[in-house]
Amino acid sequence: MELPTLAVYSGDFQTAFSKLARLGYDGVELMIRRPDRLDGPLIRRWLEETRLELAGVCSGALWGEDKLGLVNPDLTVNQAAASRFRELIDFASASFGPGTPINIGRVRGDADPARPEASLEVFAKVFRELAEYASPRGIRLLLEPITINQVPFITTTQDGITMANRVGRSNFGLMLDVYHMNIEDVSIEDSFREAREYCGHVHVCDNNRKWPGSAHLDFGSILAVLDEIGYSGFVSTEIQPWPDPDTAAQCSLLSLRRFVPGRMPVTQVQVK
Repeated sequence: MELPTLAVYSGDFQTAFSKLARLGYDGVELMIRRPDRLDGPLIRRWLEETRLELAGVCSGALWGEDKLGLVNPDLTVNQAAASRFRELIDFASASFGPGTPINIGRVRGDADPARPEASLEVFAKVFRELAEYASPRGIRLLLEPITINQVPFITTTQDGITMANRVGRSNFGLMLDVYHMNIEDVSIEDSFREAREYCGHVHVCDNNRKWPGSAHLDFGSILAVLDEIGYSGFVSTEIQPWPDPDTAAQCSLLSLRRFVPGRMPVTQVQVK
């Protein structure tokens, strides 16, 4: 990555994996921009050496750094974006195997706010085509509802459920981020209940975009409802690395583990 991201650690995967394993994390989510520049087998080996699982692949940098969006304002499909996303699918399949989730967030593009129904139809078409490409490769695609402050379409969990039904593919679901849910949804907890059949991954941060527990969101209630609906996937942080990456990583885990049934609290360790 060449620009600041909402990843706690950036750059050196091996060092980041070692730090996260030492802190007591179970897995990692990778934000990938150019899969052709990465050594998949080496990354997999580092994961195995640190006993970390791959929680998922985030496609955010495709938009954040390269401004690649799947649907253009004229409602044509951006072939460069679609091609890069297929590269991401191929890389995840070859490197990490079946079941690997990849999110679709800002990379979906803006389409045309003046033509909502036509825009949603093109979104559904391109999502369906990517899901069909990903299915035989064992990859799941997870659409992320994002606040209207950043995108014009698919802003609430309910919008996401509607789109998932419209796409109609078994490997297409939702990734829910409590930051966006807190802004757009009437109730974070009720939205998780509605989306229990669709939710394949969860992003957490507090309402200030910093580590969970640093501001006002009720993570005891949020994690309780995930347990209630039988969610068994990963809960992953997408946060500003504040006040520094090591502190943010440690505080996130210390805060969240208090509310995870059956998990011992994490003790503070010195990160090196």
